[in-house]
Amino acid sequence: MKTFKLLPLALIGAMALAGCEEKNEEYFLKNIDAATEKLEQCTQDFKKAFMAKDENAAEKVSNNPECLAAESAIKKDKQLKDEQEKQRKEAEQKQAIDSAMADIQKQVNGLAWTDVIDEYLKIDECKKALFSSTSGNPKCVAWETIFKEKVDEGKKELKQLSFDQLKTKMTSLCKLDKRTISNCSIAQEALQEKATEELANDDLQTIKAKEPIYCADDLKLLAVCRVAWNNAWQNQHNKLVKFYTQNNTEFVTTYNACIDKLEQVKAENSDFLKGIQLEETIRQTYPCRQVKDAYIERGIGYAPFEDGKLEQ
Repeated sequence: MKTFKLLPLALIGAMALAGCEEKNEEYFLKNIDAATEKLEQCTQDFKKAFMAKDENAAEKVSNNPECLAAESAIKKDKQLKDEQEKQRKEAEQKQAIDSAMADIQKQVNGLAWTDVIDEYLKIDECKKALFSSTSGNPKCVAWETIFKEKVDEGKKELKQLSFDQLKTKMTSLCKLDKRTISNCSIAQEALQEKATEELANDDLQTIKAKEPIYCADDLKLLAVCRVAWNNAWQNQHNKLVKFYTQNNTEFVTTYNACIDKLEQVKAENSDFLKGIQLEETIRQTYPCRQVKDAYIERGIGYAPFEDGKLEQ
C-alpha cells in the first residue's frame, strides 16, 4: 500500500497561486497558441453575453485583462512576424540584385558610356521598370543603377565641351536615336544644364542678347530654350519687376522715360502700322516691360502708359 507524503503548506499555496496567476501580454507573446485559444474563448463569451443581452457580462468580457492581453499579444506577434518576413525578402532581393549587378558589370566592362546606354535600351522589360515606382526584377534594379551612373558620367563628359561643340555632339547622337532615355536625350539634358550654368550670372539684357544662341531655330523646341533660357530670363525679369515695385524713384523715372520713348515714336512715324509695331516693341523690351508689370503689381491700374506721366 502506497503512502503519500504531505507537502508543506507553503508549497501548496505557491502552486495554487501559480495556477490562478493572471496571464499578461508578455506571457501570451511567449505562448501564442494560448493567446489564440484565450481570444477565441473571449470571443465566444462575448457572443453569448450579446445574444443574452447581458450588458454587464459583455462589458466584463470586453474589459477582461487576459482577453485584452491575448488580443494585444496576437497583434504584436503578427507585426513581428511581418517585419521578419520583410527583412528576409529584402535580404533575398539584395542578394539577387548584387548578383545581377556583378553579371552586368562584366558585360559592360570597358564600354563607353554611350555603348552602355545602347545595351540598356535593348532590354524591353527594364525600360518599362525604369518608369515604374517600384521594380521587383533584380536585373532591372541593377541595370537602373548602372544606367543612372552612366547618365551622370555622360553629362559630366559632355559639359566639358563648349556649347557649340556639345550642340554638334547632340545633333550627331540624335540622328541615331531620339527615344526618351537614349544618348540623344542625355545630350539634350547636358545642353540644358550647360546653358543654365552659363546664364546663371547674366543680367536681363545679356540673357536677351544670347537668345539667338540658346533658342536658335533648331533649339526652340528643346529644354535648352524652353527651360534653361526662359527660366534665366524670367528670373531676371522678376527681380527687376520687384525692384521697380519697391523703389519709387527708379519706378517713376523709368516709367516716365518709357512714355517719352512712346511719344517720340508717335511723333516721328507717319506710318500708322509701323508706329504701332515700334510702340509694341518698346512696351515689350527692357526696361519698359518690367516697369509696365511693376505698374500693374502696384495696383495702379491695368493700362500702363495710357494716362500720362507719373508724379512722385
